[in-house]
Amino acid sequence: MKNDIQKKLTLEEYEQKYSHRENTKAVKSVLILLEALIGVGLAAILFFVVMRLFEIHKIAGYAGIGAAVIVFICFYIIPIVKIRNTKAFETNVNKYNASSAKRHNKKLRAEIADKFIEFSESTDGVGWYNSELVGKLAIARQTNNEEETKKVLTEIFDTDVKKTAKSIIREHAIQVGMVTAISQSENLDTMFMAIYELNLIKRLVFLYGFRPSDTRLMRIYMMVLKNALMAYGLESVANNLATGIVQKIGGALTGIPALGSVVSTVISSASQGVINGGLTVIIGHQTLSYLNKEYHMQDLLDKIELDDIDEKEMMEDVKEDIIKESKKLKKKEA
Repeated sequence: MKNDIQKKLTLEEYEQKYSHRENTKAVKSVLILLEALIGVGLAAILFFVVMRLFEIHKIAGYAGIGAAVIVFICFYIIPIVKIRNTKAFETNVNKYNASSAKRHNKKLRAEIADKFIEFSESTDGVGWYNSELVGKLAIARQTNNEEETKKVLTEIFDTDVKKTAKSIIREHAIQVGMVTAISQSENLDTMFMAIYELNLIKRLVFLYGFRPSDTRLMRIYMMVLKNALMAYGLESVANNLATGIVQKIGGALTGIPALGSVVSTVISSASQGVINGGLTVIIGHQTLSYLNKEYHMQDLLDKIELDDIDEKEMMEDVKEDIIKESKKLKKKEA
């Protein structure tokens, strides 16, 4: 990728290296299906939690319904909607749509630059973006200097944004590890994994100002679903591991039976926390990798010189002319 950035590619070379055929309708359908599966899973877990609260007390159950609705809206619907409503760069192109993709990407870069400037001006103490670089970006935007805007944006992405993204991933991984270590419930572990990972993706997308393409977002959601299912089955595996370790310790604990139970619980909880935290790190870095790759791919595409004539637009014009001429002929015949 770095060599390609330095070397100017032709559109044909770009297509061979970075473009691939895909069924966009199928991808969008699978993406919607994955979002629905995650949502149904969270709703089911929240339903069982509320039912358990009703068994304890009716008032607790009704309070649980309100809390469940708030959790579902804030930690599932809002992240999904915010991620989907964020624009993605168009990088999977061919000779028919390369020109329109470049125009889309140029507009999106400008929107990202404006968002960085606005965010830095409206927030104090967050420190996501270097103030000096944001100042240069503001000047570039005011003077409509496209090349300078791209240059400063790339510098911000390769320095401040990457550093902040890693910090956000670490923060979420620690939170997931601690919460799932304490919860001692397969259902809650599954819910926490899905919630934290969706919100991690949302935060990374907000930080970058754009989201991965539908195909890559689909892969990320597959990982979210897989990690949630792994969290569900992890408790029994961790318990077996802890039991085995306690049995090996054996003799030292025979005189204190209660201590064996405590050690087993501690080992089991710690194992779940560490593994779940690790899974969160993986999904965070995968999202980061996709975002960085697509940013540099659109930069490569922007450097490719295309013919002034947009073939897609020409085809649309020809289509309109044919329809007009056909109507005229029909009127004459009538």
